[in-house]
Amino acid sequence: MDKPKPQNSKKKKEKNNKLLHLSLGLYATFYPKYYLLETTLKNRLYYLVKQRLGESWFDDQLNSSKNDTVFKLEADVILRRKPKGFVLKDKGLLVESGLGIWVEFFNRNLYKELKGVPILIFPKLPPDIKRKELYKQLSKVKELRNQLFHYRIPPATKSTDVNILIDVNNDLMNLLQWLDVPTGSLASKEFEKKIEAVRKALD
Repeated sequence: MDKPKPQNSKKKKEKNNKLLHLSLGLYATFYPKYYLLETTLKNRLYYLVKQRLGESWFDDQLNSSKNDTVFKLEADVILRRKPKGFVLKDKGLLVESGLGIWVEFFNRNLYKELKGVPILIFPKLPPDIKRKELYKQLSKVKELRNQLFHYRIPPATKSTDVNILIDVNNDLMNLLQWLDVPTGSLASKEFEKKIEAVRKALD
């Protein structure tokens, strides 16, 4: 087997380093949008559910005898990083939880239990977008969020990686628009600039 030419190996390494640098810049454009989505989604759900279904609704879920609910699973994660004897209540769940549990408010079973309340947090939701599509988009956005926040996402090294990022960014921007959260034009322009730089480096 022929050994790779040193010049080719050097060029490949330089290209990979460039793609790593550009990818990190591209990924950075997601963080402000994720912050807006997460804080808006969970705060609106928390206060609307308490208003519609009762002040004790969240505490009732946390104190339920069922051990396999999304609330109990999230509570276990939170309590593992708290001192012994810490008591988790509804406000603590709001503050300490991540995006994942709030996305599950749109899964079929929990949504039904919540009597369709979650969808009301989207004041600008198009009429043709229903719970199932919302859950699909939120889940896709959550998956990339987890990869980003836990440093599990590799550099974008092929066109399919770029297409996935564009797709998720579109979903993220749609969700923010439907929530009626002002993002300005900067978020889109910055993403487009970074994605174009990655595309050029891939050529």
